[in-house]
Amino acid sequence: MSKDYYRVLGVAKEATNQEIKKSYRMLAMRFHPDRNQDDPSSAEYFKEITEAYGVLIDPDKRRTYDRQRGFSFNRETVFDDIFSRSEFRDVFDDLPIRKEWIERILNISRVIAYEAFVVGGTPGSVLRRSMVRLAAQGLDRVFHAVMDIHEKIVIPGTIAVTGGYMTLEYRPGLLKRGIKVKIPRNTTSGMVLRIQGMGRKNPLRKAGDLYLHVDIGSS
Repeated sequence: MSKDYYRVLGVAKEATNQEIKKSYRMLAMRFHPDRNQDDPSSAEYFKEITEAYGVLIDPDKRRTYDRQRGFSFNRETVFDDIFSRSEFRDVFDDLPIRKEWIERILNISRVIAYEAFVVGGTPGSVLRRSMVRLAAQGLDRVFHAVMDIHEKIVIPGTIAVTGGYMTLEYRPGLLKRGIKVKIPRNTTSGMVLRIQGMGRKNPLRKAGDLYLHVDIGSS
C-alpha cells in the first residue's frame, strides 16, 4: 500500500529540506512516547513520521518516491540511513529527546543489516565491512567517553516554559569557558541538552560534546 509521506509530515510536494526538518521537529516534539505515555500508538506514529522524514530528506529516495508512489521502502533501512548521514541526523541535535530512547524506539543499531540492505554484496564482504564499522563505532564510543563533558544546569521555571537563552561557565580544559545556551520551550527536569563540539579537545583538535543535565529551579 502506497504511503503519502508528504501528508504524514504535513508538507507540500515542493517543500525544501529546511521545511521538511522544521515540520519533523514539530511533530517529533508533539508525539514522541515520552510525552504520550498514556497513548500506546504514539511510538508507532513516531516511527511513521521518522520514516517519512528519512525518505523525503534523502534526495535519491525522494526522487524514487516521486516517480513511483507505490515503491515500498524498508523502514529499518530508512532509519539506519538517517543515522549514517550527519546532515540527516542533525535534526535530532536540538530536540530534548534522549539518544538512548531514539535508539530503542527506532532500533537503529544493526550494523550488519545496514551493510546488507544499503551497500549489498556477498555475505563475506558484508561481514567484513560490518566488522570495520563496528570497530569504528567502538573507537567512537571510547572517544566520547573521554572527551564528552557532563554538567548540571539549573533552569528557571519561566525560561523552561517559554524557552530562551542562558549563559553558563564550564571547564573543557585548564581554563573556564563561558557559553550561551539555547533552552527549548517546555524543557523539563531530567532532560539532557547536547551541545555538539563543545567538549574536551584532543591533540588533533577534534572535540567531544557537552551534555547539560537539566534541573528546573524556581522562577
